[in-house]
Parts: sequence; C-alpha cells; structure tokens
Amino acid sequence: MTASVKVRRLRADASGLSRFDTFEIERAMTIFAPPALPFPVSKPTSASRFVLLQLPAGWIGERHPSPARQILFCLAGCVRVTPGAGKPVTIGVGDTWLMEDTTGSGHKTEVISHVPFEAAVVQIPDEELRYQRN
Repeated sequence: MTASVKVRRLRADASGLSRFDTFEIERAMTIFAPPALPFPVSKPTSASRFVLLQLPAGWIGERHPSPARQILFCLAGCVRVTPGAGKPVTIGVGDTWLMEDTTGSGHKTEVISHVPFEAAVVQIPDEELRYQRN
C-alpha cells in the first residue's frame, strides 16, 4: 500500500515569471518507528532549517521571490498566492506548497481567511526533494 502527497509547486519559468504546477511525493509502507506497525512514509529529504510563521487576517504582502527553496505546510487559515503568470492558487489547512521561485518576478501572497494564516516552512537544499510530475 502506498499513499502520495499532492504538492503545489511555484517556480520561475525561462522568462522569469512564476507559475504553479503540481507533483506528488510518494510514500511507501515502512517500518519507521519499531516496534510500531508499518505505515506510509516518504523518502528522507535533507533540510537546513525551519520557521513557524503567522500572518494576521487581512495581511497582504508585496510581490517578491521566495527567499530560499522551501516547502510550506499550512496549519491554520488560508492564503491566496498570485504567481507572475497563471491563475492564483489558494493554500489552506493541510495543503503543501513547494516554493522554488527564488528568481524572477516572484509572487504576491494575501491572507483571505478571517483567522491568521499559520504555517511551518522548511528550507531545502537545491539538490534535495526529488519529485514526480503530474
């Protein structure tokens, strides 16, 4: 039995405009914490550091590229992310967002929930997090 995690990825294209696409991180049945029974686990990925952030309800950010290659896990609230090209994407509780738009036009983020947006953000070295495209 395997289960994958759908991830929204934002990265700059050849012209410097950020665009969203999606991919999946595969998980396979693994004995991860013996003597516990196996459960779906992804392959390990290196991480350099993490932050926990909170954006207040109504917060609107200026357009910017991501400060580092990083993956975000939404814990509470909801944001609308507008890339340089393509339609805005909503990131809400349980969503995973890989930010690779460290160059180019970047994106604009705004909190659209009535509660603060809270997230865990893990920074990832460039060579890590191998993925499959959808």
